[in-house]
Amino acid sequence: MTDKREELKLQSLEEEVEELKKRFGHIFQLCIPPKEVLDEIKKDFITAQVSILKIFKTLLDYQIETLEKLASEGDKENKETKKRVKKIKVE
Repeated sequence: MTDKREELKLQSLEEEVEELKKRFGHIFQLCIPPKEVLDEIKKDFITAQVSILKIFKTLLDYQIETLEKLASEGDKENKETKKRVKKIKVE
């Protein structure tokens, strides 16, 4: 039983992704014989990935902008508060 454990290798994430790509590529080749159709599907998958990443980028940019506005408003409030707190000595 220990021999089997020694023989098993832990695959890195990259190796697993490459293995999945090979399997999906083989399945696509079996299901969709014309190479032109397969190339078009691969292109569509890449386009979809790019679109999803652009969506995340837009959401992230919006969130950053919102937080920067909150931070700048907080700085203004702190400055105003400090101005009000100053004591004036009366003689």
